[in-house]
Amino acid sequence: MQGVATRIIRTTLTALIGVVVVLANNSVAAPYTPKSEDEIIATWKVLDDSPTYTNNAKQGVSLAQISEFIEQGQYPGEADYRYGRAKALLQAKMSQETPDAQTFYLYARVLQHQHQFSKAIKALERSITLDPLAVNSWLLKANIHLVLGDIVGAREACLALIGKADILLISTCALEVAGQNDKLPESYNELVRLYNLYQPINEQEQYWIVQILADMAMRQNLADNALVYLNQVDLQRAPVSLLALWADVQMSLQQHQQVIDTLGDIVSSNPIQDDALLLRLARAEKALNASVEWQWAFAQRVELREQRQDSLHASELAQYYLYVDVQPTKALYWAKVNWRVARQINDRILLEEARLLLKQEQTKETV
Repeated sequence: MQGVATRIIRTTLTALIGVVVVLANNSVAAPYTPKSEDEIIATWKVLDDSPTYTNNAKQGVSLAQISEFIEQGQYPGEADYRYGRAKALLQAKMSQETPDAQTFYLYARVLQHQHQFSKAIKALERSITLDPLAVNSWLLKANIHLVLGDIVGAREACLALIGKADILLISTCALEVAGQNDKLPESYNELVRLYNLYQPINEQEQYWIVQILADMAMRQNLADNALVYLNQVDLQRAPVSLLALWADVQMSLQQHQQVIDTLGDIVSSNPIQDDALLLRLARAEKALNASVEWQWAFAQRVELREQRQDSLHASELAQYYLYVDVQPTKALYWAKVNWRVARQINDRILLEEARLLLKQEQTKETV
């Protein structure tokens, strides 16, 4: 259930943008040393410390406000600081009053974003115990089980929605799970039929289903079909996960300049640049072989991630070393780190591609 309806995304984000390395010949060079103490080597977005927010924090922020705060975290340039703050607000609220189902659900969303999946599932179980009709909690639970490769757990969570949600939502949940369990063509065709038969109840549900359909199409090498669905989305209002998928589809169709033009404007308009979008820009730029602006920007991010051994961004790091600064050993290392926590089909494909690349390099060395 990656995407919008459950208001969760797997793509993780960061607030830190440091200038610590230089890019030469499309590869990362030695670490950069500042020439003076006045030189800026890193910048980040300042959190909202306005009097209004400070007063609200002291008086107690409502769950509705926290929910909306988290909601905005799925959009470009927003997630990193929003999830951290939301977690602090939720923990404060949970220490001051008895948590209800919605509190546990929101807390689980934050934990899921931070890849604390076991804790997130426990929070969701408490949410569901308090409110068995909590549709969003069941959807999020299904998503986390799916991320962990637990097909049975994901399917059970989807089936628990029967009698609690509409047929399109229940079917989408179940068909995405089936599509991850060797039933991709059948699941895709059935979801196409249901999507054409029933209307999503709102834009969020539409974006969620469109993203699942496009992902299913891409995994069957039906990029044109995927683009048909993604063209129904206003990219200026789309979450990061959907934008990243749109870019992948465009690049599979060799539309690299389209990726640069569209994502470049979106990324440049935000003070914080998302790893997932920077990666796509770097890949598109390398394919065009015209400049290294975005490759250089993402190389800086990679350096920071590696220094911190940041497993939250392992997928992006593996892809960077597969497609941009090609280094098979590093690609496999980060693909394995990613596989420890994320076990969907795309994660397995990433791991297999990294292994194949390393094997090809080793074969060349022995010839």
